[in-house]
Amino acid sequence: MSVSAEVLRSTAQRYGRRYLAHSYFLDFLRHVKVRSDDPLTPTIASWEPWPHLVQRAEAWQAGRSEVVLKARQLGYTWLEAAYLAWRARQGWACACISKGQLEARAVLERVRFVEEHLPDWLWERVVFRADDASYPGGGSVRAFPSTVDAGVSFTFQCVAFDEAAFHPYGGANYAAIRPTVSAGGQMHILSTADPELGQSGFFHKTYWAAKRGESGYDAVFVPWHARPGRDAAWLARERAAFVGLPSAFDAYYPESDAEAFVGRSGLVYPQFSVETHVPKQHPWQWEASHRKVAAVDFGGGDPTAVVMLGMSGRQHVHQFGEFYKRGPVGVDALAGYIGRWKGPGLVVCDPSEPVAIETLAQALRGTGWRAEAAENKRAEGLGFVGWLLDSKRLTIAAECVESVHEFAGYRWAQRVDPTSKDRYATSTPVDHHGDAMDARRYAVLELLGFLQGGGPLIGTLDGGPRRTVAV
Repeated sequence: MSVSAEVLRSTAQRYGRRYLAHSYFLDFLRHVKVRSDDPLTPTIASWEPWPHLVQRAEAWQAGRSEVVLKARQLGYTWLEAAYLAWRARQGWACACISKGQLEARAVLERVRFVEEHLPDWLWERVVFRADDASYPGGGSVRAFPSTVDAGVSFTFQCVAFDEAAFHPYGGANYAAIRPTVSAGGQMHILSTADPELGQSGFFHKTYWAAKRGESGYDAVFVPWHARPGRDAAWLARERAAFVGLPSAFDAYYPESDAEAFVGRSGLVYPQFSVETHVPKQHPWQWEASHRKVAAVDFGGGDPTAVVMLGMSGRQHVHQFGEFYKRGPVGVDALAGYIGRWKGPGLVVCDPSEPVAIETLAQALRGTGWRAEAAENKRAEGLGFVGWLLDSKRLTIAAECVESVHEFAGYRWAQRVDPTSKDRYATSTPVDHHGDAMDARRYAVLELLGFLQGGGPLIGTLDGGPRRTVAV
């Protein structure tokens, strides 16, 4: 019996569509259904190709391993579930590590939901059990709670860490499972920040190691406004729901990666925010600055930091640039960086390095810049910077990434009472995470004309500290 041309054409189209869905993750996603995130009236809907999700889908198909720091409710849990299913269909051994057993099984349930709601021509005989799924081509998806030895007896080609910041055994968990990932395999470490941990924990360290290029993973940050429909009014409503919980709000709906990890308890500058103090463009051109100051914190083995600050005629201080490098840094490199900025101006330096200051001064001759020891009045400098932030007269260029990042880790040092053993905050910041902070403090003291003898300054800044008359 002959087969009609229409049947042949229909069969060819079906196999063609199946081939595309098998070969291209984005094409597979076109056929994926998800459950909405409305807890009261969940609905079934087609997967939404939001731009931030499309970017990750393309990167994952290309084989990228990533650490993804994200705001809440951006659709990544469904994207990861669909990706695990797609790879398992290709014969990959996949795993997902979650905070606990309930969360792990919830991920597997999403994989099951994806499979059960595909069109019939994409259906495969997948066998689901409580903690794993087996595919006819030999692939699998296994779900593990976060334990020290989770997945250690298996070999995987793709491992996803779901909400990694909240894993009770994050570091040990990662150390145990990383060797089980085959050569050429993928790691996806995804999470919102944990507001209780702030600048600590496995996920925080892993994200910043990736951003510094130390781990071989890509660091990806996805802000709150990545999801379509979110605007300033939406953010204001959400913020109102988090009254009294600023750390949680910053962690769940961050504008920047530095803001996500703030955890505001103990911060030296809790008033700092990316929204207010990091404009998208310079408020004026460097050359138009009323006064120009460079400041140097010689880091030695720690980061060496140089910040370039200008002050406008309206008494606004803006940081235009930064030099920030770990490891030994030669004075010639510092002079070369500062000399590229049009002077004249003053370079104020960490006063504990007189030889380096003299060498830098010689290297800067003829550039319009002169170097000298900074006035190191710590308490006054901290107060000036805080006051400028409060009055919104201090801003930092968005490209000064390390300078912005330091605000989230710049905290008051704590001591332990020898009698009661209670911890208490001191009036001194911790010694680390503050190289650009120290340099900026030197520059602000100079720009505001602070004199060692407490003499009068030029002009007046209304509302400023009474003993210090500014600019």
